[in-house]
Amino acid sequence: MLLALAALMAVGCSKNNSATISANVEGAAKKDIIVAQLAVSQMRAVDTLKTGDNCMAKGEIAMAGEEPNFYYLVYNGKRLASLILKPGDNVSVKVDTLGKGLVIEGSEESLLLQHYENALAQVNAEFNALSAKFAEAVDKKETALAKDLSAQLGRLYIKHRQATIKKIMENPYAFANVQVLYQSVANQLPVFSAEKDFLLMQRVHDSLATIYPGSVYLKSLQGQIKSGQNATLLADKIAKAGEESFPNISLPDINAKNVDLSSLEGKPFILMFWTITEASQKMFNNDLKELYRKYSGNGLEIYQVSLDVDKTAWATAVKEQELPWISVCDGKGSASPSIATYNIATIPYMFVFNKNGDIVARGNLTNKGEIEAAIKKAVK
Repeated sequence: MLLALAALMAVGCSKNNSATISANVEGAAKKDIIVAQLAVSQMRAVDTLKTGDNCMAKGEIAMAGEEPNFYYLVYNGKRLASLILKPGDNVSVKVDTLGKGLVIEGSEESLLLQHYENALAQVNAEFNALSAKFAEAVDKKETALAKDLSAQLGRLYIKHRQATIKKIMENPYAFANVQVLYQSVANQLPVFSAEKDFLLMQRVHDSLATIYPGSVYLKSLQGQIKSGQNATLLADKIAKAGEESFPNISLPDINAKNVDLSSLEGKPFILMFWTITEASQKMFNNDLKELYRKYSGNGLEIYQVSLDVDKTAWATAVKEQELPWISVCDGKGSASPSIATYNIATIPYMFVFNKNGDIVARGNLTNKGEIEAAIKKAVK
């Protein structure tokens, strides 16, 4: 009796460290359905479900820990369904090979995630249609129509942002909120990229951290929050800098001589962060050289910061490209203090300052015409 009781207690105390997926993929008889997991910044396949003659497949996904994870069912490279699973879940999915007719049962989190994705898909369709009309109006020089369409695009974006925030507030403990914070409209306009959006991210993080303190997704989100906090600090620094109108950085050039960014004070200049490891960025330097030659006579200077760890390769690239401006690199890569000073999250990234030290443009500027427009503002 004691042995039987002990066995019963062992079964009762054991934890189910897997989630079950039952999939009915119409049109995919005897085909492989890939189960991929979002490992914070990249997707990795974790299992394969084999469908039978009836297009049905079933499998158990082994999971470590008790925190939810993001999973995706993929067929022929196309995402069919997005799921949020945690140990013990038993989820059923019905969909066709094009991702249409999706029905998810057994996971409230997955249903909310589906709502978020459907809302974004609808906005993207409307946004792309309006963008096409806007481009056509611009080509035909229909100024009034282009202005109206531009306003419509702005209203559509804001409406989606507001609706998303409302949904997040209505479901403060939903794990789906983590992923929705990284949505982008038309793959180019982040829904949450405003200066104070880190406060919303902090709210989502703090709510979920009480339930899932060990989640790797929350740890990653904390980094995003820190980036937002740094951006606010940067804005404060620039606003309160007094005589020094922008935070100074001092880095070595190809001759190992430190050059201060503050040496450009009183001049219009570009502060740019880049890496030689991206061929497109090296090619972009050719456009930048043309603009530099065109506007250096107006006092324009460029302070280009390389975020490479191989200083020899960087110095070689600078010499081979004959870059005429100030090129600096400390060889610390992503650990360079300059990244924290200017809150750099992606590269290439540039700031365009006028002679008063005011920022006239900033961001992932790679379009030559867009950069020239910013330079014109800076040098006038």
